[in-house]
Amino acid sequence: MVKTMRSGVTLFITLSIIAAMLALLGVVFKYLETARSEAEVKASLIQGNLLYADARSAIRRLLGKTPKTSTYKSIYDLPLVIASQNGEFGAVIACGPIADRPNIAWMGYDGDRNHQGHFEIAEKIFDKLTDDANLRNPASLHQKIIDALKRKRIMRFNILSNINKKKGTISLREFQSILDEYRYEENDDKVDSVPWQTYFAFGEDLGEIDSNFIRPEVLAVIFDIDLRLIQGQDGFEMGDSLKKFLEENGLDTTLYDQKPPQEIFAKQAPIDAMACTVNYGFREGQYAFRFGYIKKRVVNFEFFGH
Repeated sequence: MVKTMRSGVTLFITLSIIAAMLALLGVVFKYLETARSEAEVKASLIQGNLLYADARSAIRRLLGKTPKTSTYKSIYDLPLVIASQNGEFGAVIACGPIADRPNIAWMGYDGDRNHQGHFEIAEKIFDKLTDDANLRNPASLHQKIIDALKRKRIMRFNILSNINKKKGTISLREFQSILDEYRYEENDDKVDSVPWQTYFAFGEDLGEIDSNFIRPEVLAVIFDIDLRLIQGQDGFEMGDSLKKFLEENGLDTTLYDQKPPQEIFAKQAPIDAMACTVNYGFREGQYAFRFGYIKKRVVNFEFFGH
């Protein structure tokens, strides 16, 4: 009987040791997998950094010293491809205009004579978006945006902090915080369905809309045109002359014809500002990074994997 009990205890201890070892192996394997994954991400970051330098150089070479509208159109129309000589590695660079819509900062120009047209355009677009979405309290959201532009916001439940940046600008991240606060206070989820980024740019205010690359949706609102006309066979395509399109369709060109300092649409040359995304594969993963290219400088670099 004693021998049987000892065998049972021995067996129990043996099973406990095996279980502990299996658990330890599980932790080790999990650690190794985490380490491998982190190493993979670090390696992809290094690769992305090299690609970033290549992408920036490629864009600079393509633009040259005095790029024309046709140059920007070519870059926007067709992605750029970077490939190694042996064909083992490649990346795709896709760029688009930044100044193809008004900046959200234009909502803060009320009372500024030199920017009254900018203000009216921003207000018109804001009203359309909030009306279409049937927001519960658009006036509240409007005031939050104005307060943020004036940097007079009060800290509320740690959603948005007053960052000491230049007055009169709102980053996309800050704007999302404003939307979050509005949704919480007004219990209005409809604010998330509004296509804000289609109609407004965020971050640095370039002061003008690139007339040759204005978004069709924005063009429709500003000049009260049916979007189907703009997107039709004889409509407005990226790179076209906005002035010619307005005249051919008998539309009021007052806003377009504004001269400095009230000028709203850049006419003499394309605005040197674009947003680019670089997608590339590395080993078994797919990665990407994006950045803004404004006036020969790179801004807002962001890396992400997917």
